[in-house]
Amino acid sequence: MRIMSTSCICPVLVCLCFVQRCYGAAHHGSIKVTRNQTKHIEGETEVHHRPKRGWVWNQFFVLEEHLGPDPQYVGKLHSNSDKGDGSVKYILTGEGAGTIFIIDDTTGDIHSTKSLDREQKTHYVLHAQAIDRRTNKPLEPESEFIIKVQDINDNAPKFTDGPYIVTVPEMSEMGTSVLQVTATDADDPTYGNSARVVYSILQGQPYFSVDPKTGVIRTALHNMDREAREHYSVVIQAKDMAGQVGGLSGSTTVNITLTDVNDNPPRFPQKHYQLYVPESAQVGSAVGKIKASDADAGSNADMKYMIINGDGSGVFSISTDKETREGIISLKKPLNYEKKKSYTLNIEGANTHLDFRFSHLGPFKDVTMLKIIVGDVDEPPLFSLHSYVMEVYENAKIGTVVGTVAAQDPDSANSLVRYFIDHNTEEDRYFIIDANTGTIKTAKIFDREETPWYNITVAASEIVNPGLLSHVPVDIRILDVNDNPPELAREYDVVVCENAKPGQVIQTISATDKDNSANGPRFHYSLDEGLSLNPNFTLKDNEVSGSCWPTIHPGAYECGIWAHGVEHWLHHRQLQLVYRVS
Repeated sequence: MRIMSTSCICPVLVCLCFVQRCYGAAHHGSIKVTRNQTKHIEGETEVHHRPKRGWVWNQFFVLEEHLGPDPQYVGKLHSNSDKGDGSVKYILTGEGAGTIFIIDDTTGDIHSTKSLDREQKTHYVLHAQAIDRRTNKPLEPESEFIIKVQDINDNAPKFTDGPYIVTVPEMSEMGTSVLQVTATDADDPTYGNSARVVYSILQGQPYFSVDPKTGVIRTALHNMDREAREHYSVVIQAKDMAGQVGGLSGSTTVNITLTDVNDNPPRFPQKHYQLYVPESAQVGSAVGKIKASDADAGSNADMKYMIINGDGSGVFSISTDKETREGIISLKKPLNYEKKKSYTLNIEGANTHLDFRFSHLGPFKDVTMLKIIVGDVDEPPLFSLHSYVMEVYENAKIGTVVGTVAAQDPDSANSLVRYFIDHNTEEDRYFIIDANTGTIKTAKIFDREETPWYNITVAASEIVNPGLLSHVPVDIRILDVNDNPPELAREYDVVVCENAKPGQVIQTISATDKDNSANGPRFHYSLDEGLSLNPNFTLKDNEVSGSCWPTIHPGAYECGIWAHGVEHWLHHRQLQLVYRVS
């Protein structure tokens, strides 16, 4: 290329830029000149005569990451006043001038001395000046121009937010959006395809797909079942150069978990169960468990158990343990092996949280049959009565039969029973019992007036298992015998006034009897026949009607005294001693 000029043409600084592409060895040259220049096909430029002067700047390009041994050629500054005799001096100032960029002040050639990174700095702003070397006067006004760092594909796409953790409901429709991933490329998006990213799936097919342009991950199969597989590890690749061969790539992992929906009904593993419950089980206690399995998780597996029918529905109840999802069977009424040896329950387990989208997979409940076997337990003997009351006369001889208690083994074995008296107090030693028959006899002589009642405890045990005991209270009443004479209440010393009137009561005499009134309801008073009778005195019976008698309080009468539940009578009769004059 040559520049033609005449002495009448205004000097113009021309910036020549040569750019080397990273994918070829060819140079792309461009010349931007002033408006008074014309580019010819042969490469010559004819300068037209124009009076206007001034700098015209062009944009230079330098390829980033240059690794050659020599400085990289950037471009050339040239003034039309330069005759090639070295009289023109080119000066370069601005960003990187003298360090990154150097200029041959005679030829105007600019070189880059360092490897540049476009991702750190995209361009440099510099200033060019042409001066007369002899006078140091500027030949052209100073002009600003830019050296732009040309991008090469030296950065791979990166996923800044990965790895990802995401969930999607199981049984979702095919094409359901799961997540959008985004990769960034530090290369120049305005130049070529260095930053044009295309997404693809490296791992996770055929379950998931990714949109190559948007990075949206979607389900790729119908009815993905969490119970079959819950976790998926999907690897997504982002490749620049629009996915072409030679492009750089980066990848990320998306961990996808299928969340549960209620698409599985509860099921009992067996249609028939059997449970053993001893007859000694306590009412209200838990006697067994039953559980239906549900492949779902969380609240979708919650269920409630119910007894829907069976002959044991009134004897047993069932509740639901929310933690273990088990049915807890409890006893409502006592069991008796001898009366009923087994029960049957029909138990239903049903989900409590239904999802009507999957109702066609139901019903979401199941039924099983539970047979409960009542176990025979060796029970203690059972007395015929809860308590016994017996009677014996106080004058009964030792060995007199008082009464008989009876107990029987309630078990089907009907073992023989032995009886004995619990000798916890001295009272228990007044009686003995026949170990085989349960007959109670006297062991001592009784005094009803001292102890009218005895309370003893009889125990019964099986011969084959003497450790099992039953106890029953026996109350024995001592019947009265007329074995006590009447007694005067006290010693009497009677004084009679000489002016006493005939028929006047001079003394009232009282007598008592410790025996029961049934053995002598009346007393007979008389003067001692062994003594000489005095005709001046007579006895008058002051009888009290009924079974009542006066007390120590004047005018008050008692009809009975009871101690320890036993009637204890103390009988009073009164007699008036009357003075009379014959």
